[in-house]
Amino acid sequence: MAIYVPKQNPDYRVELAKLINGYLAEREWSPARLARESGQSKATISRITNYKNGNPKYQPLLRTIQAIALALKLSREQRKKLFDTAFPEFRVWEEVAEQGYTVDETNDILYEKGLPLLTTER
Repeated sequence: MAIYVPKQNPDYRVELAKLINGYLAEREWSPARLARESGQSKATISRITNYKNGNPKYQPLLRTIQAIALALKLSREQRKKLFDTAFPEFRVWEEVAEQGYTVDETNDILYEKGLPLLTTER
């Protein structure tokens, strides 16, 4: 089965930081302004925009990415790219559901790609 995963560095969170920082640069916004406009804490925005070799377990919440997308007034295409970058596991979920994979099979694929699992047990 060919699973599509968006192009990513070894750590997709680095790509997310680059993407959001690019949107900030286009708008000439600071991370502090994004925090204000999105209603997110400065610490949360900092964790996302300064991610280099940060906490490998940190992943922003879906609602955080939605708030950022709304604050930045992203186009449909930009929102899709933002969500695909922030949550590459969504693409895997979509495709395995179409193929009728089990939770265990899906977890195996997610594990191989270094993405969050569906269950806490491995």
